[in-house]
Amino acid sequence: MTLDFTLKKYQQIIESIADSKYKVVTVKDYIESDIKPSNAIIIRHDVDLDADYQLQFARLESDLGIHTSYYFRHIEKIYKQPIINQIYELGHEVGYHYEVITKAKGDKNKAIDLFKKELSDFQRNWHTKTVCPHGGSFVENVDGYALKDIVKLIPKLLSKTSVFSNWTNFNIWKENKFSDFKLTGDAYDSIDFSGILYLSDTGRSWDKKYKRLDKVESLINPQYHISSSNDIIKLIGKGEVDKIYLLVHFEQWKNTFLDWLSWYIAQLIRRNGKKIIFKLKMKK
Repeated sequence: MTLDFTLKKYQQIIESIADSKYKVVTVKDYIESDIKPSNAIIIRHDVDLDADYQLQFARLESDLGIHTSYYFRHIEKIYKQPIINQIYELGHEVGYHYEVITKAKGDKNKAIDLFKKELSDFQRNWHTKTVCPHGGSFVENVDGYALKDIVKLIPKLLSKTSVFSNWTNFNIWKENKFSDFKLTGDAYDSIDFSGILYLSDTGRSWDKKYKRLDKVESLINPQYHISSSNDIIKLIGKGEVDKIYLLVHFEQWKNTFLDWLSWYIAQLIRRNGKKIIFKLKMKK
């Protein structure tokens, strides 16, 4: 049995793209294009946990002549200039994965000041033109991805205390414009997804039934059921979809079986835990 969500499997995906009629475009280039390209694939990476881990994938893409968009959080373990420099120098787009509403605990004025400060670092170093909000689902800066993080949330779950943040980072745009910050746009809000097949590995699954918030308004998605990376490879080979948007979190893709298994168990717990929490919230 060949495992999904491994470095080898991702390599197969991008090799299939390199051998296809599709052209990979960055988020920035797609938003800025007046006439949207046909036979196009947008590949976006949200860097949520480990900046160093991204480099091997960035090199793999670059070796195949593929340049994608990487969105980095501005926190100590992610915002590592030497690593981001290398990814940028490989020809990839570097974007800002903001979470300022969460950091400011809902204070919009503090959030905007923080946004300006953090964005300036990205613009100064990597000419950043696009941004993307981080989900920031969990409270107290707990990521809730790995087993060790999930364990930290158990006491709150047992006491029926909410583990989710009440703030949405995208809300900063209710009273602000991208042009105010010399930005081209946002990786979600600035793209019309109606004619795009949107595929995300959130929750270590391509299946839309596991997506709580990671959804877009697409007329194409209902026409396809994608449950594995092999389905994506077959789809690319057929070439029947004009535009595809791939959201890939490399934290989901592992090199060793032990790492793969540990992450798989963590995602099962996380996925089912969310279902229970939301059912409890609905009953209140």
